[in-house]
Amino acid sequence: MKVVVIYDAGSDEWSPQDVAAVVENVREVREVLRARGHEVDLVPVKLGDFRWLTRCRKADLVFNLCEGINGHARYEDFVLGALELTGTPFTGPRAWPITVCHRKHVANTLLAAEGLPVPAFVLAQGNKIPANFPLPAIVKPSAEDASVGIDSGAVCTSRRALRSRVSQMLEHFEEVLVQEYVAGRELNVGFVGSTMLPISEIDFSRMPEGSWPIVTYAAKWSPDHPEYAGTEPVCPARLPADVARKVGRIARQAWQFLGNQEGYGRVDMRLTDQGQPYVIEVNPCPDLSRDAGLARMARAHGWAYDELIMQIVDEALGRSQKTDAAAALVALPPRVTTPELPT
Repeated sequence: MKVVVIYDAGSDEWSPQDVAAVVENVREVREVLRARGHEVDLVPVKLGDFRWLTRCRKADLVFNLCEGINGHARYEDFVLGALELTGTPFTGPRAWPITVCHRKHVANTLLAAEGLPVPAFVLAQGNKIPANFPLPAIVKPSAEDASVGIDSGAVCTSRRALRSRVSQMLEHFEEVLVQEYVAGRELNVGFVGSTMLPISEIDFSRMPEGSWPIVTYAAKWSPDHPEYAGTEPVCPARLPADVARKVGRIARQAWQFLGNQEGYGRVDMRLTDQGQPYVIEVNPCPDLSRDAGLARMARAHGWAYDELIMQIVDEALGRSQKTDAAAALVALPPRVTTPELPT
């Protein structure tokens, strides 16, 4: 089978660490696929250059590691839309879940309407925030992922600090989400198709003194930063059985509602001291590196890294075959019947 692995070609603003992280994951996936006997072509995606699509259409499957173009996450929506419109099979969810989940305020609105527990939120309009909005509040870009724009100053405890933070964020991002900060444990629930992986937890006990227990950009991507060492994953999470069932049920509802249980993804949650889970974010196509959270949950489930990659491939191919079968059925010529002649 011929597989094309697509990825963000990056921009001049990327640090060497950013480039290395993308290249390393692309190579990890390539080696797994090659070891299984597949022909693999690596294709960078660049803004304004559509040669990548021509190369993808010649493949049996596109393995999507393209989390944006030039570092902008929202452009992933257009990449997947192009693949979908041309009927090219690809891994991960379809374009619609990606588009919705890249707009956190839209995803939260839909989840809340479905009756799922989400913290109070508002899309910032200038620096005007409702006077009764609950504090503390966390401010984040609404159309980014991977903790972009989140640092130690993201959580605000006063109206003045909140207005200042929102104004600062609007200088860099078009859409800014203000969300009620939920104190408690941070949990992640991974999915591959309809299979739920063991619940994972971020242990913040080693965070620097005075830091909020949140996963900042530095905590996620800067190994030399103190916050990186302060966010230690624990998988499986140590939860009472009844709490784990409740967390899993809500996570599955969120994944099924927004992701249609297709592709792979992660539901990020907070669990209060009273045992109430809240959905913070549904994250389709999360980091697929060998040492990232989804791979860690897969290992706890009993899948080695190469098995995780091939499960993702099998899910995508199975979905594609169903689509092809449906298209063939629709394409069948209409049955012609001869009207009965009157006697």
